[in-house]
Amino acid sequence: MRQFLSFASLRRSAPAINFTILSLVLFIFQPLQASDIAVPNIQSNPGLVKDCALLLAVKDTLTGKATLNWSDSTDIAHWDGVIVAGTPARIQALELNDKGLTGSIPPELGNLTGLEWLLLHNNQLTGSIAPELGNLENLKKLALANNQLTGNIPPELANLASLTGLALQKNQLTGSIPPELGRLARLTGLILSDNRLTGTIPPELSRLANLTHLFLDNNQLSGIIPPELGSLASLTALALSDNQLIGNIPIELSSLANLKELVLENNQLIGNIPSELSRLVKLTLLALSDNLLTEDIPPELGRLTNLTMLTLNHNLLNGSIPPELENLANLTMLTLNNNLLTGSIPLELSSLANLKILTLNNNQLSGGILPGLGRLANLTHLLLHHNQLSGTVPPELGNLANLTHLTLIGNQLTGCLPLNVDRINSLTIKSDLPVCPP
Repeated sequence: MRQFLSFASLRRSAPAINFTILSLVLFIFQPLQASDIAVPNIQSNPGLVKDCALLLAVKDTLTGKATLNWSDSTDIAHWDGVIVAGTPARIQALELNDKGLTGSIPPELGNLTGLEWLLLHNNQLTGSIAPELGNLENLKKLALANNQLTGNIPPELANLASLTGLALQKNQLTGSIPPELGRLARLTGLILSDNRLTGTIPPELSRLANLTHLFLDNNQLSGIIPPELGSLASLTALALSDNQLIGNIPIELSSLANLKELVLENNQLIGNIPSELSRLVKLTLLALSDNLLTEDIPPELGRLTNLTMLTLNHNLLNGSIPPELENLANLTMLTLNNNLLTGSIPLELSSLANLKILTLNNNQLSGGILPGLGRLANLTHLLLHHNQLSGTVPPELGNLANLTHLTLIGNQLTGCLPLNVDRINSLTIKSDLPVCPP
C-alpha cells in the first residue's frame, strides 16, 4: 500500500470525509472508477488524482480555522491556491499565502512530487517545518515567512536541488543554520531574518555561488563573520544586523563587487572600518552603526559615490569627519552621532544637496555651525546637540523649509534661533537659545 495514504490515516486526518471523496481515494488502489468532477479525464491523469486525494486528506490539518474551497465536487483547476500544469497534469504550485491558515504544515506535502512552488507565507501556521518537504525534488520556491513556526530548520531542505528561493523569515525558528544548506547550488535568495536562530554563520554558505540575497538579520547568531562569504561573487545584499557577531569586519567582503547593501549594524564588531570597503563601488547602503568600531572614518569611503545611506553612529570612532564625504552626491542619510569625533564640521558637507538626515550629535565637535548647511534644502533632521560648538546660529538655517527636527542643546552657542514665527509649531526644537524676534 502507498506510504502516503491509507484508509486508517485518512480517517484520522479527516474524520468527516464523505463517501464521494473515499471513492476518489479508492481509485488509487483499484481500477479507474472514480468521478471525474475534481479531476477531469481521470483515466489520463493518475498522478493528478493522487495529488488531489492527498490535498483533500490534509486539508483540515493545513487550514485550521480558515476555509479553502477544496472539494471533490469542484474542478481542481478552480481550487483556492492550486495551480495545475504539465503533461501529464500535476499540481505544480500551491500559492496559499495570505489565506489566514492557522493549522500546521502537513508532512504529506512532501509527496507532491510535481510541486515547483510552495508559498505558505503570511499566515498563522504553527508547529515545525516538516523534514519531508526535502523530498520535493522539483521545488524551486519555498516561502514560509511570517508565520508562527517553531523548531529547527530541517537539514533535509538541503536535498531540494532545484531550489532557487528559501524564505523562512519572521517565524520563531530556533537552533543553528544547517551547514548542509550550502549544497543548494541554484539558490539565489536565502532569507532567515527575524527568528531566534543561534550558533555561528556556517562558512559552507560561501558555496552558494548564485546567491544574490543573504539575510540573516535579527537573530541571535554569534561568532565572527566568515571571511569565506567574500567569495559570493553574485551577492547584491548582505544583512547580518541585530545579532551578537564579534570580531573585525572581514577585508574579504571588499571582494563582493556586485554588493549594493551591506548591513552589519547592532552587533559587537570591533576594530577599524576597512578602507578596502571603498572597492564596493555599487554600494547604496552601508550600515555599520551600533558596534564597537574604533579609529578614524576612512576618507576612502568618499569613493562610494552611489551611496544613499551611510550610518556609522553609536561606535567609538575618533578623528575628524573626512571632507572626502562631499563626493557622496546621492547621500540622503548621514548618521555619525554618538562617537568620539573631533574637529569642525567640514565645509564640504554643505554640497550634499540630497541630504535629508544629518546627525552629528553626541561627539566632541568644535567650531561654528556652517552657514552652508542652510543650502541643504531637502534637510528634515539636523541634530547637532551635545558637542562643543560655539558662536551664533547662522541665519541661513532659517531657509530650511523642510526641516522638522533641529537639536542644538548642550553646546556653547550664543545668540538666538533665526526661525520664522510660522515655522515654530511645525518644528521640533531642542535648544538652549530663544527664537529670534521677528
